[in-house]
Amino acid sequence: MRFSIVAVVATLLSVALANQAYPTAPVASTKWKAGTPVTIKWTLPSPAATTGLKIELLTGENPQSQRVVATLGTGAPGATKFAATLPVDLKSGYYTVRIGDSYSSYFLIQGEGAVPTGPLPTAVTTSTPVNTINPTASLTPSSSIAPLPVITPPSGGAKPTPSAGAGSAASFLKASVVAPVAAAAVAIVMAVAF
Repeated sequence: MRFSIVAVVATLLSVALANQAYPTAPVASTKWKAGTPVTIKWTLPSPAATTGLKIELLTGENPQSQRVVATLGTGAPGATKFAATLPVDLKSGYYTVRIGDSYSSYFLIQGEGAVPTGPLPTAVTTSTPVNTINPTASLTPSSSIAPLPVITPPSGGAKPTPSAGAGSAASFLKASVVAPVAAAAVAIVMAVAF
């Protein structure tokens, strides 16, 4: 019985993490030129993905309006980097790379037209996050990678919703589905093991 529960938990975790990667390049300070070779890098959780991760180039004024500009390819199973050549006809602007279900920071690509001079788009909301465990503690993002959306605690049995301006639908799905499934799986393993 214990073996079957552990097997189920391991299967759930591997499915939840199958398309998960943690992008390490490009980052917010990256500047690429259209038509040039580039290297996209990421780290993988354990266990590593058993299938290749699809790598796409996206653009949009904010995370909710992103659209795929080009499919750069598919990384080999377990790979942590991918070499690609950017399309030559890209417009100058801010882009992000999607690796499996994960997104890099916005970064600049110089291509056709004027190079933007404004700030990078961001998935950070304009409101300050609130620590519900210790409301007097302050929370400040410290990473160049776009954070997960702020989840509003449900009241009266309502389902949680992402705050306005939060990350993509995929990020919300990870925050509201994958994390609780992973937490439940760990709880089951701990209960069975002890």
